[in-house]
Amino acid sequence: RLEIRDDRVKGRGVFACAPIAAGDLIEAAPVIIVPATQRRLLDKTILHDYYFHWDGDPDGEGRGAVALGLVSLCNHSRRPKARVRRNYANETLDLMALAPLSAGDEVTIDYNCPLWFEAQD
Repeated sequence: RLEIRDDRVKGRGVFACAPIAAGDLIEAAPVIIVPATQRRLLDKTILHDYYFHWDGDPDGEGRGAVALGLVSLCNHSRRPKARVRRNYANETLDLMALAPLSAGDEVTIDYNCPLWFEAQD
């Protein structure tokens, strides 16, 4: 139901190949939990742009999560079409549709943290 495509402005992104209903689970991406003592090291690597804060507070000292799925390639939007829910029991990042998506729509999320780039929308 998903594919990776290049957007000439935002770079790689995740796009729907088929309709997805609001409220649907788009993906349950397994994660590698990064201990709090190692999380800041991620900021010095290419993974800085792709990992999630597992313990919630992006400014805190909690653990990180490296997603092993397409959720890490979702672009930011101030009007996202999906959201990421931490599933602590299953150790997954669940990508949930906030609005109906048609084939060809980009699956976007709100990063909910200070942006290190200029937002495109």
